[in-house]
Amino acid sequence: MRAMMKRDAANTNSIWGVLTGMAGALALLAATPAFAWTQAEIDAAIATLDTPEARLCPESNGSKLELPYEIKDINGDAIDEIIVHQQASGAASCFGHAGSEISLLISDGKGGWTDTFGFPGSDLAFHPRTDSDWPDVEILGPGFCFPVWRYHEGSYGIWRTCEDGKLVYAEGLRDNAVPSGLASGVAKPKPASHSGGNGIGTLSPVEVIDVASLDGIPYDHNGSIMIVDGAKGVIVYDHPKNSIAGTVKRGTVLFRGKPWDMNNPDGASIDGVAHTFKKGCDATEYPVRGRYHVMYGMSQFTLEGAAPIRSKTNCDITGHSMTSGNARLKFDIAWD
Repeated sequence: MRAMMKRDAANTNSIWGVLTGMAGALALLAATPAFAWTQAEIDAAIATLDTPEARLCPESNGSKLELPYEIKDINGDAIDEIIVHQQASGAASCFGHAGSEISLLISDGKGGWTDTFGFPGSDLAFHPRTDSDWPDVEILGPGFCFPVWRYHEGSYGIWRTCEDGKLVYAEGLRDNAVPSGLASGVAKPKPASHSGGNGIGTLSPVEVIDVASLDGIPYDHNGSIMIVDGAKGVIVYDHPKNSIAGTVKRGTVLFRGKPWDMNNPDGASIDGVAHTFKKGCDATEYPVRGRYHVMYGMSQFTLEGAAPIRSKTNCDITGHSMTSGNARLKFDIAWD
């Protein structure tokens, strides 16, 4: 354990340098809302598409670039994506037969945005998957056959394309195509979720992973030592306290969500699903949110969400509460 702590401590030299120059801003950062894009953040994202190149054709045709947008959380991680249409009244020819270009802006978690598409299309159709939170995306436009993009290894890629009016797998036909046999957008599918016997809340099999596969920082959570690995988006029990050792074992996943950068000087939102445990039962699932920042996350951070209340006689969930002990998960640094 000490060897791991020394190894992780070596990775934090740069973090403490950031602390020295930023301590005066702690109160402001702690009070900043973390869970919704502000209008200024949305405007900044849209501005990445408002380039001289994008404006050239509309303005040359006596029009101007228009960028209507829609906010939508497409993968259920509580972090919104932004769907943007690039168009120009009276200059539709600038954007091909579709009359517009369509972009899906996805946050990189560091204050920047990735433009996933950015080519002609009239709309996006989202098709949920059973093996990934990220849906398949169909690019709609004129005609009768529309390509489908699939999330794979951290980004969207062409999965099915149109040949002679028919939808076929893009592998071997398009550069950087998603493999046709891909069954999952992640290396290992998460345990299947299901409702309890009374239909209230969500349960899933307890997930246990190899702690040796993690490269995180030790934190204390209610007397248990946890490994917090932002790069993998997980918080895992390393040494459960004695009182829960019969229910929770080493490697049990307490939280799984979207990866975040633990060294980002601007901080990072933490959004995902936490679990509660009861011996002989599947784990409960409930969404939680928090914010990790090197200025205070290195000593403490919290995740909050309406926590499930268990039946005293079986494994069912009877309701949810924002005042129960599991509604506010607190983590304190565990270095010597």
